[in-house]
Amino acid sequence: MGELLDRGIQLELLEILAGNYPQQMLMNQLPDHQGNVNAVNLAYLEQHNLIAVNWYSSMQGRQPVSAVINARGLDFLQNDGGLSAILGVVTVKLHDDTIRKLLIDKIENAEGDKSVKTQLIDKVKSLPADALGTVVTKTMEAALGAAPNLLPLLTSILSRG
Repeated sequence: MGELLDRGIQLELLEILAGNYPQQMLMNQLPDHQGNVNAVNLAYLEQHNLIAVNWYSSMQGRQPVSAVINARGLDFLQNDGGLSAILGVVTVKLHDDTIRKLLIDKIENAEGDKSVKTQLIDKVKSLPADALGTVVTKTMEAALGAAPNLLPLLTSILSRG
């Protein structure tokens, strides 16, 4: 299945659908890729909520009939945050590798027993992404709640910008 997923084909499909927005496009209007490459890539894009697909179920399985790009798909292509950016909603994305590196760096530089630090580092390395999100949220809550000089610190940081 992995060889059927193709970033180039996904981008091509998104761009073609964007050019026809807001109309749905029939499958015969899209490039003809071998086998079920379109179906696999359309399903993938749909699961990421970038497009909507109408499917036909038959004895041979599900086949796409038509597709349309949605606002999230258009925003993805623009790479500018879309209407959410205009309305003041800010999304900060930190990849799980970045979070792991930050946590591991802090653990390595912290004072404490080396064996405890090694166990913590191993645990951080094995955490799934959603668990890392929980760790970050709880760590931020604890750090902000425990910071005795939070107001002067924030004032100092924000006055520089």
